[in-house]
Amino acid sequence: MNDLVKMSFDKVEVEKPSHIDNESLLRICRNEHFLKSVIDCWNIYDVKGKDYTRGLGDLDRTNNFKQAASFNKISPLQAWGTYFYKHVSAVFRYIGDGHVESEPIAGRIHDMINYSILLLLLVKENRRDQEIKEGTLEPKGQSNRG
Repeated sequence: MNDLVKMSFDKVEVEKPSHIDNESLLRICRNEHFLKSVIDCWNIYDVKGKDYTRGLGDLDRTNNFKQAASFNKISPLQAWGTYFYKHVSAVFRYIGDGHVESEPIAGRIHDMINYSILLLLLVKENRRDQEIKEGTLEPKGQSNRG
């Protein structure tokens, strides 16, 4: 399983929380179920992202929500909630009936994990936009320094 995880984090800086020691981190990475779930989520995120970002790739992973929001005259968060609800609804059907029709329950759960990550991106963008509006943050590419 460890051979599957060969990736570069050149552009990503992630600080390991102080309460997680190296042994714990290795134990998590050796947990085959956890690691497979993370890889499955990544694969779905990567494949579906190509359809939803409309050619923007990693430049704007939340583009689909913004486009749907604009079309429906709602906020991107409301668009996100609409898309997320279909997965929640399917999971609750599975809880009640023991099955779903359109795709395996694991796919729905992986989608919910990915949608939660996308929600974090939307929340971060909202905070940044609010800070720009309040004047506590400069828009990217702009500077008050002459």
